[in-house]
Amino acid sequence: MIVAFNFPPCASAGVHRTLRFTRLLREREWNSVILTATPNADSQIDSKLLQLVPTGIDVQQVDLIRIEEVVKNRLRKAYRRPMTQAKSQTTRPCDASSKAPSRRIVSSTISRLRKQITELCFAIPDNRIGWRKNAVARGLAIVEQQQPAVIYATAPPFSTLMVGHDIARRANLPLVLDFRDPWTRVPWGPRNKSWLANRWVARLESRCVHAAAAVILNTEELRLDFVHSYPSIPSEKFVAIPNGFDPELRSRVDSHLQTFETLPPPQHAFRLLHPGSLYRNRDPRPIVDAIALLKKQGITIILEQVGYCDPTFELEKYAADRNVAEQIEIKPPIPHDAMLRRMAEVDGFLLLQPETALQVPGKLYEMLLYQKPILALCVPGAVSRIIQTFSLGTIAEADDVQGISTALSSLDRSTTNGGKWGEAQDQFDGRKLTHQLADLFDRVSRR
Repeated sequence: MIVAFNFPPCASAGVHRTLRFTRLLREREWNSVILTATPNADSQIDSKLLQLVPTGIDVQQVDLIRIEEVVKNRLRKAYRRPMTQAKSQTTRPCDASSKAPSRRIVSSTISRLRKQITELCFAIPDNRIGWRKNAVARGLAIVEQQQPAVIYATAPPFSTLMVGHDIARRANLPLVLDFRDPWTRVPWGPRNKSWLANRWVARLESRCVHAAAAVILNTEELRLDFVHSYPSIPSEKFVAIPNGFDPELRSRVDSHLQTFETLPPPQHAFRLLHPGSLYRNRDPRPIVDAIALLKKQGITIILEQVGYCDPTFELEKYAADRNVAEQIEIKPPIPHDAMLRRMAEVDGFLLLQPETALQVPGKLYEMLLYQKPILALCVPGAVSRIIQTFSLGTIAEADDVQGISTALSSLDRSTTNGGKWGEAQDQFDGRKLTHQLADLFDRVSRR
């Protein structure tokens, strides 16, 4: 049983790993039943992904209940009459002193405490916890009907690991956890709002990890981090299985590359594509500064951003202020197949993974199929190791404008020279990685 909060038609980043495992495990006689969440208004939908789900796969969906919203709605109904009566009463005008700094400080403190209390009540370990109860009940029904040999839970969201843990414990089945990202030691991104929540979540992670028959991490660096964090657990319990790429993509990428052949260098500027989202620490503004710096040196680089871009970056204005507005193109998210076609048209790729040595963006593995230079903005760690080991491009610190400009100027369209593309593709082939997962299932199951 695969427990995954997101599954087609949802198009979140983790879907491709889960879908690939679902398809290719059949080659090793491991059939899967999928326990997932029903898509909601917040879900990114790509209906074409449904075509990749193998025929006969049983996909069972469970609704996500927003516990906080349920409680709020009940409170609104309960207090609607008193609130209406209160509004009808005459109120005194607000005193000007309400805007005093001391009042604002008190208001800010109350707001912060309210957020912490809300998190403790409704969002531990995350705001997807509202599917846990019904998902466990559905999972136990699946166990009784289909008798799976292994429970495999993949995260984030990390409430999914709790669902898998509860099903495996109550059904007395081996549990395999798949960490696509760090949980309690996330170097950047969403964090819990209080020390109490952080301690609570750390205990939840520990409970799940100790109960698991095996724990999968998607980089070697993340595996070593878990080995170090859980010294009482035998190190062989922690296994690294990278994301990799779907072998089915090879023929599609080759077809796109044959259709779109880039022009020779003298005829157009170097076009750099970032295929994904820009948010939080994935700040593109230092790249814009580097492009502006190169423009003064007579070197033209065009940055194409396809995907969500945090409006707080004000990227278009930022580029205009630096006189490179025509060299920065911001485009909305597009379906996966359309992105694959777009990746064939450009000259090189941009990869942002700042401030963490443990994680690798999934797009890196698809970039391998195009054999085009990659500029990785990262710290020494998982991403830099792959780029340097296989000579796939160049790296720089995410906030080093001079270093980024030097790296950009060194990118070359002649990507086949020096790059160990074949070796990289062999190591990160999704079929090979799925067989490693099947070996693990064979080992921990009663099969």
